[in-house]
Amino acid sequence: MLLGLFWKRANKWGALAGMISGAIMIFLWKYMVRPIGGGWNIYELLPAFIVAIVVAIVVSLVTGKPDNSIVETFDRVKAKTKAIK
Repeated sequence: MLLGLFWKRANKWGALAGMISGAIMIFLWKYMVRPIGGGWNIYELLPAFIVAIVVAIVVSLVTGKPDNSIVETFDRVKAKTKAIK
């Protein structure tokens, strides 16, 4: 969902896949990888965030582009935020 704020190519399928993969990664990391210890003993949100971003980008690129109305809204909001700065 974070990509939707900064990347106009992000779509609903990428956001959904990113959320699901991030949630799965939290449990996998916490209960399977982190107990190994050593360099693998990092907080599970970091690897989950990285996996979710990568999956969201790949799925968004593989699936169709967002509708033109969504892209136009994205561009309009982006232009307004630039004008505020």
